[in-house]
Amino acid sequence: MPSDYVKDLIDHKQRVAGYMQIVANELFKRATGHDNSKFSEEEFELYEKAFPELQKHAYGSSEFKAALDTIKPAIQHHYAVNDHHPEFFEQGISQMNLIQIIEMMCDWIAASERSQRDFLQGLEMNKERFHIDDQLFGALKNTVMKIAPGKLPVSDPLV
Repeated sequence: MPSDYVKDLIDHKQRVAGYMQIVANELFKRATGHDNSKFSEEEFELYEKAFPELQKHAYGSSEFKAALDTIKPAIQHHYAVNDHHPEFFEQGISQMNLIQIIEMMCDWIAASERSQRDFLQGLEMNKERFHIDDQLFGALKNTVMKIAPGKLPVSDPLV
């Protein structure tokens, strides 16, 4: 017969697993529904029209920003209905939960793969743009190293 300690330990492990399953289910749901609003009538045509121009320019460049300005209504709609964007919230990232932040980070990683901008440069730009503090920035970088190790230099002191 197991001791009280073993019973408690097993119960604790099961509870942790249950909560982690809730997180995993939410992440899976978000993965399958990510950016579905880009197929909506509010977004699709404008994004499709701007796509070739956006592909020509590095994230954050003046040319990239000018191309985004041409589809401002689509972008505003996108931010209004997608809570993995800091712009969804009145106070930005500080109002986001970790599940939303994970989706945001995965979005940034994937977007960098079709960008002319180095991932770390884009991440540092977003740190400034969204007022990400050093602690969260370090956690983001450590997570990127875990799920997409080639995106950051190994010698980075915060990793």
